[in-house]
Amino acid sequence: MIKTLLVDDELLSIENLKESIISNFPNLEIVGTAQNADEAFDLINTLKPELVFLDIAMPGASGFDLLRKLPELEFEVIFVTAFDQYAMDAIKFCAIGYVLKPINKEELLHAVHRAVKSIGQKNEFNRNVQLLENLVNPGNQNNRIGIPSPDGLEFVSIHEIIRCEGVQRYTKVLFKDRKELLSSYNLGEFRRLLENYGFYSVHKSHLVNLNHVKRYDKEGFVQMTDNFNVPVARRKRQDFMQFLTRI
Repeated sequence: MIKTLLVDDELLSIENLKESIISNFPNLEIVGTAQNADEAFDLINTLKPELVFLDIAMPGASGFDLLRKLPELEFEVIFVTAFDQYAMDAIKFCAIGYVLKPINKEELLHAVHRAVKSIGQKNEFNRNVQLLENLVNPGNQNNRIGIPSPDGLEFVSIHEIIRCEGVQRYTKVLFKDRKELLSSYNLGEFRRLLENYGFYSVHKSHLVNLNHVKRYDKEGFVQMTDNFNVPVARRKRQDFMQFLTRI
């Protein structure tokens, strides 16, 4: 049984989530519920849950404030929230999962499956650590993200990424000083996260780190620090040129 804590300021949301968990996940034991960050802090220290369903936007201290306050994050987090999509795209790369309100059964099943698998493998909860670091320094290329690969989850510094290339439903991520990765996330997932870190989508199949641009050929190619010439879509060339002059 996986010791589970539910944290949400809305009692109805807690009851709905509790009912969904009892109906679908007999391996989750709900050991407690909390309606604010202070209650949750005490229960986490007392009950030592392995999994916490956490609302973000609560009166007073937020779910993020709670995570920052805890000395150790030795549990998996599934966010259950109505938080805005931009933040969720960023959270997605470090948190084990999230479910938007109102709760969608398929999203819940997927998030719990990932959490149970991670707990079963005795994951070291690196996602939580990276999540907090990324929240402190939004947009900083020294931040790290977890990239799912065939061998597991690879944590990399964003500044190491030279470019991302879409390959069917996958993404090839190319780095400065390490072997490339093939990720199960599509290019759109990387675009939503990395465009806020100085990356530019020059083509439907290519996302480049502007810090790794060597030169731009007006004929429609940008040369990267790995000497690869990335095509720039014709409709994006003027905008890309203006973007480069602003950095």
